[in-house]
Amino acid sequence: LQLNRVAGGWESQYVCCSALVGSVGCQVAKQHVLDGRTENLEGFVRTFQKELPKDAHAGVFALDCEMSYTTYGLEVTRVTVVDTDLQVKYDTFVKPDNEVVDYNTRFSGVTEAGLVDTSITLRDVQAVLLSMFSADTILIGHSLESDLLALKVIHCTVVDTAVLFPHHRGLPYKRSLRNLMADYLRQIIQDNVNGHSSSEDASACMQLVIWKI
Repeated sequence: LQLNRVAGGWESQYVCCSALVGSVGCQVAKQHVLDGRTENLEGFVRTFQKELPKDAHAGVFALDCEMSYTTYGLEVTRVTVVDTDLQVKYDTFVKPDNEVVDYNTRFSGVTEAGLVDTSITLRDVQAVLLSMFSADTILIGHSLESDLLALKVIHCTVVDTAVLFPHHRGLPYKRSLRNLMADYLRQIIQDNVNGHSSSEDASACMQLVIWKI
């Protein structure tokens, strides 16, 4: 939700379509969908300490996930990791554990065609991420807690652009990644009618942090 000032006070609107709270949904589907990510807290993994060569560092990466709605709730269907040179180091579609009821393409950019030949599971993604990251790796993202919850990964060394560039009203309000890129870097992202791109969003997060530094 977002609050907008009107004559006599404030009104709440949905951020997706700017409709007033209580209005008919801007999207209609055959089934009702829920988040679900906090319903089952099993299967989490934690990044761990790794011994590094002398003068080496644990790395700095930006991460973004796209998610679709399944019979379980929100599940990861694409993951992208980029490095400080904005080079994609890992990018994969992810086969959800449960049947998809809404690909959420309008926001995720994920389609049925993108997942049809995918055999990569969340466990496979966790294994790759644990090999790429250590507990000291600096992980960058926007509202990163949402991605880590969906990935079922516990990692503490983070830089979150939603915190680094706070909303003027303070939490729980957050500025959108699209808004931050337009304001600070004069770039337009998430402008594709086919939905978001985890590669574009991860790169945007890295660029914002580099700009801030």
